[in-house]
Amino acid sequence: MKPDRITRINERVREELSAALYRVGPGDGVEAGRISFVSAKVSPDLHNAIVEVSILGDEAQARTLMSWLRAHRADFQRHLADTVGLKYTPVLDFRRTEAIEKGARVLSILDELAAQG
Repeated sequence: MKPDRITRINERVREELSAALYRVGPGDGVEAGRISFVSAKVSPDLHNAIVEVSILGDEAQARTLMSWLRAHRADFQRHLADTVGLKYTPVLDFRRTEAIEKGARVLSILDELAAQG
């Protein structure tokens, strides 16, 4: 598969997961607004996808939300099957990343340095 095609698929999968976030598991009492899908990396054979997730909140909230994502993995996959139109629907593997939190920390440090100087 061409690299530019897989890049488009990755972005489309990430966008559709974000769109499905409020449709999956309604009434579970989960604060889905704390979840951000940072990236999706679909394998070239379209059978699997690693989805990097950033969660706003403390460690307990992050564990709860990651458990919720994993419990509703099939619902997210069903949404992808209905909306993306791939030959295969990838099996999703949600993995937490702290990239956004690290970036926010760096920006905060830069703001502090600018205020001091």
